[in-house]
Amino acid sequence: MNALGWICMWVFSLIPTVIGMTEDEAVAALQEIALSDGSDVEIIKSYEYSSEYEEDIVFEQTPAGEVYAEEAEKVYITISMGEEPNENLAEVTEGAGSVSSFGIASYLTEENTVSNASPTTSVVGIDWDSVPSSYEFVYDNSDSCWNWGVWKDGVCYKSPPGEYNTDVRHLMQFHCDGRYVYLRIVFATVYDQDACGDNYLFYLDGEQTQYQLALEGEDSITGKTEELGNGVHQLVVEHVDSGLSGEEATGAIAYLLKSEEANTEVQMKIPLSEMWTQNTVIDLENLNTIEFRCYPLMYRNLTASGADTLPWLGAAVAFVVIPGSTVLLRRRNKKKVKELHEENV
Repeated sequence: MNALGWICMWVFSLIPTVIGMTEDEAVAALQEIALSDGSDVEIIKSYEYSSEYEEDIVFEQTPAGEVYAEEAEKVYITISMGEEPNENLAEVTEGAGSVSSFGIASYLTEENTVSNASPTTSVVGIDWDSVPSSYEFVYDNSDSCWNWGVWKDGVCYKSPPGEYNTDVRHLMQFHCDGRYVYLRIVFATVYDQDACGDNYLFYLDGEQTQYQLALEGEDSITGKTEELGNGVHQLVVEHVDSGLSGEEATGAIAYLLKSEEANTEVQMKIPLSEMWTQNTVIDLENLNTIEFRCYPLMYRNLTASGADTLPWLGAAVAFVVIPGSTVLLRRRNKKKVKELHEENV
């Protein structure tokens, strides 16, 4: 092959510079590019706060101009989220039915171990204050919460109109970092049990996996935790409703936290790989949506949704969109997640 042939083989035409464009304009421009094999360029987006660029403006891009064919398959763009707000970003989203948190969470140091954990501390390795929250219940009890109250043991519990609390609903947090699915549930005061360990259902692009939380030697924690003392109690995560039913989920951890000052809660994490072991139809390499549902506790699903290219597939994607709330992102979170996934590529 002559020199001209090698040039035609290895040099891609031109990737337009999209810095200064809005996100939609940039994506539209990059989608016009066709690779030599006829496929489209993969656009990988990340989001950062910026004091120099207005919200929705692209301010970084790699690559641009003429590049070798092997370098042209992916174009990375960084989109401004505007000025970083001063308010607390770890606010609770009241009544949100969708928690979208792929790639967002602060990771705790090794110093924060189970041995020194308190009932208000994360025991599964991430900072729950950096993960969005939602209040859930087995039915929509909004009218009761705000008007005539929810009763238990002769006590009437309410929440301010338009708001919820852990007296009247379960507080839930649901997160995936590309390796594990994390879940936290603080059980409502008005719930008829101290805690529930049954029917923990996860849907990965619609494919179901199911688990239960149990004390060692027991079937489930439901109805069996009221007599436990205050502190952190290790639980067993077991496969349910599959060929693995009754077996412990490899690599999964869970704890029950009890305190006189706060409601009982559970925290757990399960490897995505173990979910695939239970249901091998799941396509982890092209995963888009994970949903959680526990029928004894909630009347709707919580959903964690990814982008067109998910963080653990080599992208620096990090974003959260919660209905009725603001975009939640901290630059240090994105950097930490990116480093985590680079280690496992």
